[in-house]
Amino acid sequence: MQASETITKNLSFSQAQAFINLLSDSDERTTKLLAKQMMAFDDASLTLLEKLANSSENETLLDNWYYISKISLIEKLQNWKREGDLEEGLFLIARIKNPGLEINNYDRIIDNFTERIKKSITIESNPDEIMAAIGKVLFEEEGFVGNQLDYYDLNNNFIHTVIERRAGNPIMLSCLFLMIARRLELDIEGVAMPGHFIVKFKNKFYDPFFAGREISREECILRAQELRVYWREDYLNPVDDNFVLARCIRNLITIYKKLNDYDRAADISSLLKLV
Repeated sequence: MQASETITKNLSFSQAQAFINLLSDSDERTTKLLAKQMMAFDDASLTLLEKLANSSENETLLDNWYYISKISLIEKLQNWKREGDLEEGLFLIARIKNPGLEINNYDRIIDNFTERIKKSITIESNPDEIMAAIGKVLFEEEGFVGNQLDYYDLNNNFIHTVIERRAGNPIMLSCLFLMIARRLELDIEGVAMPGHFIVKFKNKFYDPFFAGREISREECILRAQELRVYWREDYLNPVDDNFVLARCIRNLITIYKKLNDYDRAADISSLLKLV
């Protein structure tokens, strides 16, 4: 994963505890200063801070923890828009659920998938063979599935929980394909159809939500018609990373509204303008 060039700081336990203690102060200047400092902490430090915050019974402290986490996320998304890649963006979105998420382990897991796929393909492999190799590792060996039984489960929408649970929605499973493709230097692209998300490779379409099977243009049109959407050919055009992240955020807004968590939906809506 390509990350922005930043200087990170690893906190000791005592430093982390001192930082958390400051969150008991509700002064806005203090919380904004802490949010700025938080930008420099490495993932291990953020994980420690989240554990310490969540172990507290101080409601002001917890509220301030999530407040500075949001400010930090906004700053990181602004930086991401200038120089980040899809994978970095997806793990930033994951911090909506887990502000202190440590991503190195997930990075290694995706690297492992990629290395196993690489062993099954050659420079002569055609698109179907390459997609079959990706599918074999993800769907047969690792057991990833499109979560049809609980489509609106919040966990389907964060890349780290999708990797942990081996289940996700169309866009997250497609993003997993895209992250692997970029490691393999393959020009697989995301396609944002109405109500669905697939990938395109060498003028063919594949559906990661349904185990990576090939899907025809006619099937794409039929799916749009079932949703009573007027078909446009540009629905099959590839989309860029900003579009993908914006769609991920919109999905989250929809789900939080379904959960009647309108405050969280409103919070996340403010992130849309950043991508």
